[in-house]
Amino acid sequence: MKGYFRKRGSKWSFSVDIGRDPKTGKRKQKTVSGFKTKKEAEKACAELIAQIENGNYIDESKETYGEYLLEYMENTARHSVRPSTYDFHLFIAKKHIIPEIGKVKLKDLKPRHLQKMYSKKVQEGLAASYIRNMHAVISKSLRKAVEWGLIKENAASAATPPRIEKRQVTTWSLEEANHFLSMIKKRKTGNSKFYIAYVLAIYCGMRKGEILGLRWQDCDLENGFIRIQQTLVKTNGKLSFQEPKTKGSIRTIVVPDFALQALKAHKVKQNEVKLRLGAAYKDHDLVVANWTGTMILPTDINYDFKLACDFAGVPQIRFHDLRHTHATLLLQLGENPKVVSERLGHADVNITLNTYSHVLPTMQKDLAQNFDIAMKNKAKKSL
Repeated sequence: MKGYFRKRGSKWSFSVDIGRDPKTGKRKQKTVSGFKTKKEAEKACAELIAQIENGNYIDESKETYGEYLLEYMENTARHSVRPSTYDFHLFIAKKHIIPEIGKVKLKDLKPRHLQKMYSKKVQEGLAASYIRNMHAVISKSLRKAVEWGLIKENAASAATPPRIEKRQVTTWSLEEANHFLSMIKKRKTGNSKFYIAYVLAIYCGMRKGEILGLRWQDCDLENGFIRIQQTLVKTNGKLSFQEPKTKGSIRTIVVPDFALQALKAHKVKQNEVKLRLGAAYKDHDLVVANWTGTMILPTDINYDFKLACDFAGVPQIRFHDLRHTHATLLLQLGENPKVVSERLGHADVNITLNTYSHVLPTMQKDLAQNFDIAMKNKAKKSL
């Protein structure tokens, strides 16, 4: 293999055959120009030929990053993540990434392009967690481009998305949780169909999607178990069911007696509605459903929960914070964090410990006091 050298004006260039185009079958050449002397061109040419002969040469793509990203999303990402995740990532790509860096050629994309974009998005007020999702989409797409030999390096590996400030978990006390359920059970206005959803969130620590996707066939009312098998998601503007995100999320929850009795009472009421509506009831076997049996929009339960907090006179928190309340109360009562982690469906106990680190100082204080009392009692018996 050899190079072909030319002098154009005061600069030297060289061309090297790099094989054939797999699409057209035509010979491909690589031309590099801008050298001050022929000697510099010859040195660069020798290095390029060595890369080609050693199998280390990469003929970087000339397409734009936007073109590549859309192709990657359609043909690769779509088949490697859940539909709801794909929709979210595609939205991020079209709404934020492509308008900012889509016109940059894939081979020319540098860390500074990403860093500048992240800085701009921070100034626009986007949350750090949202920008980190953008970074994840870019990083995965570029990692695949490197694997496919389209580029030499993943620019995202040298870029730094904004750090997520740890959000203080907001929860209710035992008294507030009890007061809330007591008031909502007596509520004459609003959607009483959501009462059982609030019970399941507070007593079982279930996620919103898990509650809205729960079926009666997943409930063992005789033995007091709930099996988390599916979750309700919104994909392409439509509600659908899919498997929980992680293996840990697929779990069996022991239901406290209060929640178990509430489930039984709710089923009786729901069966009465079914009999009254007959064929008009669209039975999806859902525990939490509209009065006609159809799926409930997650935004509907968010709206009702805000009204319910006002009605009950308790501090305004998010629906998801009921799950945090459940976990916090368990830890405050001295439950093993590993058991709490399994109940919540966390992939790792460290997630539980990091999320509820605000409870740990109190737990350690109680632990220290209990250890001290145990040692003193043992000392008295040995006298």
